[in-house]
Amino acid sequence: MNWEPWTGCSYYSEGWKYCYYYGPYAKRYGQNEITKTDKFDWPIRKNRKGEYCIKGDKVLATCFAADFFHPGADTWRKEAWAMIKVSLPADLCWKK
Repeated sequence: MNWEPWTGCSYYSEGWKYCYYYGPYAKRYGQNEITKTDKFDWPIRKNRKGEYCIKGDKVLATCFAADFFHPGADTWRKEAWAMIKVSLPADLCWKK
């Protein structure tokens, strides 16, 4: 399972051209800025039964298409942490 609260990145140096996200994704989608996704609130979304959409027995990968700590996401990060604390008993896997 993968949760991307936001996507995008910034070109910081010549080495960035080898980044798996910046290179192919940015070329394909033209996104070189931090953008909040439509799945931003996914950790607190509930199904028709009132259960969280992300089950607690799942491993959840996050931020494979962005940097969770990118300055461009500063305005959303506090809300993202709150959602994680409230609703994610799942194992959380971060990209480094």
